[in-house]
Amino acid sequence: DDRPRPVYLDAASAAPLHPAARQALQAALDDGWADPDKLYAVSRRARQLLEAARAAVAEAIGCRPEEVTFTPGGADANRRGLLGLLRGRRRFGDTLVHSAIEHSSVLHTAAAHVAAGGRAVSVPVDRLGRLDLDAFRPAVTADGVAAAAVMSANHEVGTLQPLDEVAALCADAGVPLLVDAAQSLGRVPVPAGWSVLTASARKWGGPAGVGVLVVRTGVRFDAGETDLAGPVPPVPVPLAVAAAAAL
Repeated sequence: DDRPRPVYLDAASAAPLHPAARQALQAALDDGWADPDKLYAVSRRARQLLEAARAAVAEAIGCRPEEVTFTPGGADANRRGLLGLLRGRRRFGDTLVHSAIEHSSVLHTAAAHVAAGGRAVSVPVDRLGRLDLDAFRPAVTADGVAAAAVMSANHEVGTLQPLDEVAALCADAGVPLLVDAAQSLGRVPVPAGWSVLTASARKWGGPAGVGVLVVRTGVRFDAGETDLAGPVPPVPVPLAVAAAAAL
């Protein structure tokens, strides 16, 4: 057959399922199908698999397993992460500072925050998509800033953001930083200095429908499980296991 083989070049959107994830998914479908919150023997086995997956992701990120939550996707993780920071920091202010090129899930959450009476400051980027640090500095050090959000790498042009400098400015201002690491986790070293980290498993060869939300211990964070966001829907154990295996 001399027909040309198709070439897929958009792993920034979704990567093919990694062989390790495929193998782990099949095994977990047989062994981790039960509700991990119940006390039956099969449920306890599912819980063990879920906790092992959480520990594997935590090791890859460099955090504690209890700081990791699996969500239904990266966009959901961004929304919950931002809302949790804004609620947890409402005593300090109501302003969200973000780059102008964040993922739509961040921009839509910022717009909803403004519609609800909060404030949002959009910081511009240069012609290569790099955050303007001279504009970010006064924005994040202003009075009333509750949180900041800067992605690690852009999902359209691939620009890596200067997160070392961003994190240092946020630390000096006492402002928690959410980093959307969907495009970088599993590809480049995990950045330092974040308070909340989000990611999407399908970007690194894991299954679709799995996101990661990591909240550092000690960060003022209000999950708000009584409002419209509600509690995080449970991610099927086999999907979480496959995501961890791929990472």
